[in-house]
Amino acid sequence: MNFIKRGFLGITRKKGKSLILLAVIFILGNLISGAISIQQATGNVESTIKERLGTAATIDIDYDEWEAKPDTDVEEINVDLIKEIGNLSYVKYYDYSMSTWMGSESVERYQDEEMDGDYFVDGPSMDFRLKGINYAPVIDFEEGKAELTDGRVFTDDEIEKGTSVTIISHKLANENNLHVGDTFTLANEVYTYDEETGEEDFVTSRDVVLEIIGLFEPQEAKKETDENADSGMMILTDDMEYHNTVYVPNEIVIDESQFNWEEYMKADEEFAEMMEGEEESFEYYEPIYYLNNPEDIEAFTEEVKPLLPELYTVISASDQYENIAGPIESMSKLAKYVLIVAVIATVLITGLVVLLFLRDRKRELGIYLSLGEKRSRVVGQILIEVMVVAVVGITLSLFSGNLLAQQVSDTMMKADDNKDEYYEEYYYEGISTDLTADDVMDSYEVTLNSSYILGFYGVGLVTILISTIIPLIYIVRLNPKKILM
Repeated sequence: MNFIKRGFLGITRKKGKSLILLAVIFILGNLISGAISIQQATGNVESTIKERLGTAATIDIDYDEWEAKPDTDVEEINVDLIKEIGNLSYVKYYDYSMSTWMGSESVERYQDEEMDGDYFVDGPSMDFRLKGINYAPVIDFEEGKAELTDGRVFTDDEIEKGTSVTIISHKLANENNLHVGDTFTLANEVYTYDEETGEEDFVTSRDVVLEIIGLFEPQEAKKETDENADSGMMILTDDMEYHNTVYVPNEIVIDESQFNWEEYMKADEEFAEMMEGEEESFEYYEPIYYLNNPEDIEAFTEEVKPLLPELYTVISASDQYENIAGPIESMSKLAKYVLIVAVIATVLITGLVVLLFLRDRKRELGIYLSLGEKRSRVVGQILIEVMVVAVVGITLSLFSGNLLAQQVSDTMMKADDNKDEYYEEYYYEGISTDLTADDVMDSYEVTLNSSYILGFYGVGLVTILISTIIPLIYIVRLNPKKILM
């Protein structure tokens, strides 16, 4: 009789033993299935959230380390280092920016209509933020934070020479009836602070005349406003600040910062004496790097850290994921341990069950061998018997294990919701995010997809195969003569 046919007959004739083996595989398969489901779901959450966070990274002081070493001198990040890091293979493009604030007597700032009443600022009116640019195409436009709606971006020559050109928001232009090609004037005002009265005294000012070469419309602020309709004042304030941002070449910001500093020193002799002999640099840049892929952040960080001065570190938006993904990470670790234990238990328990069944059938196997049947065909028969039952058990546990994973995940998440946790938020230029633990939870979903099915069948069948091969050594060592004597 063909050994394949004998294998199938062995399953139907010994129904009791087949059902016992099926039950063992089904129970252990549920553990493997559930563990794989949770691992895949947590992996999908990480990739989804980090994709949403983006690839932005910057360099800043590690303030925790600074607190531990308060006497350490902090060096400034220079342009050469910024460019060296920007030339790494992980970086898609980068920029470094200076900023300052100015007021104006002729230009009205933009204010959202939904804001109740006037928006007051204590002290001198500094309504407009000059954001310096070194990357001519404007990195905010490249990354979709804003969209150029009219005109053009800067040229490399304008950036290098510090030409008095600017890109402003469409709403700010409409507020003041400005168009591409028009000029407007901002005031670089210098004030001193009187510690006794707590008031700021006007010293001098100079005009900064800028030509409008382009208009932009913020996209990110608009999206956040749509998605966070109940968040109120904070979103509107951020939106207003961005509409009142004026993009200019970095050189303009440097020149105006230098003017402000020099005039302040002339007005405050006591402060000037205190700073005498100190070298003052007017170039304080905030670098921003956009990488090719979110997966590059870890490698980028490892390569950049040795280049940085003491106390500096790499900050990326994905760092926040590590701070708020506690429940997901806990489930991932638990699933990993459960999977390892389940695989080991399956090998041991299934192997022991198969071995016991084989010992009960040693006379039958001895007869096959004594009649001239090859050992390989006898081994094949046993493999067919076990693997057919295994396929049925694994198929059944495929669905129940997935359901089990959903129930376990829901229980763990609800338990974690009862904990009060503090999550650090990031406000770095270009990588600020309002990601919360709820966003991470909402991204978690246990699904029955093709990758899970293939992964589970692969792990399950290989595990059963290994657990079956070990007892089959018993067949190979059988001596038919001793069995039949």
